[in-house]
Amino acid sequence: MGLLDSVVGAVAGQVLGGGNGGQSQIAMKLISALMQQGGGVSGVFNKLAGGGLESALSSWIGKGDNQSVTGDAIANALGSQLLGGVAKSANVDSGLASNLLAQYLPNMINNITPNGTAQEAEGFDLSDGLDMKDLTALASKFLK
Repeated sequence: MGLLDSVVGAVAGQVLGGGNGGQSQIAMKLISALMQQGGGVSGVFNKLAGGGLESALSSWIGKGDNQSVTGDAIANALGSQLLGGVAKSANVDSGLASNLLAQYLPNMINNITPNGTAQEAEGFDLSDGLDMKDLTALASKFLK
């Protein structure tokens, strides 16, 4: 495992809410692919809200508890084409992808919007892939 993989794993564990190191790394790959293929943060927010998860998304952005969602709800909101592309990018099947996104996406969105507004996420963009700029942005959310 290289240095970047170690840093990604550590940041993913913090941002995504801990859990299994391997799973959180896969989840980070899935989220990165989702941002790339889904039109960035605003595109993903629109897709989730338009796919019936507006209430859940609002809870993830807001300051209260994060509403949980199922893998099926994520799959329905994203659609089979987008979810399939995201899963393929992370070398997992669509079922595992939707379940991991349901588990980790709420924490990710919560952490990139610490003050409870969607506008905070505008400076955070994995649509061009995960790089040091993104890792710095993630780390800065925890150093405030």
